[in-house]
Amino acid sequence: IENQDKESAMHSGENGILVVEVTDPKQQVYIFNCDGVTVKINGGKLKSVVVDTCEKVNVIFDTIISGCELVNSKKIAVQSDGVCPVFTIDKTVGVTVYLSEESAKISSFTTSMSSEMNVNVPDGDDRKEMPIPEQFIHKLADGNLTSE
Repeated sequence: IENQDKESAMHSGENGILVVEVTDPKQQVYIFNCDGVTVKINGGKLKSVVVDTCEKVNVIFDTIISGCELVNSKKIAVQSDGVCPVFTIDKTVGVTVYLSEESAKISSFTTSMSSEMNVNVPDGDDRKEMPIPEQFIHKLADGNLTSE
């Protein structure tokens, strides 16, 4: 696990949770080649989070300014307690994204070569889980290509 651009403190918390302390909104957290770990990012806003080549990893963060990227991974869960405008999911199988009420209003998802993707959003006192489509129908009409 790397916190790029600035130094940060990382320590093991209770129940096997790795805690990353972010001190500057320009920082980005890069989680690489991890298995079976939960990463809690404290400190408020940060630039971005990248999860690369990981399996069975959970990531919890407050607010991301740029976006959260999941690549080459399996069985990943990410939780936005604040806002994350963009989630990019590439070559990843088994993704669950938990959004705050605030984030559910603005977040977008860009996916490529990924499957088993779901997003959880607040629904009153409960949560609602929705699948992120893996397949689309493309049609050529009047010289234009449309996707559904």
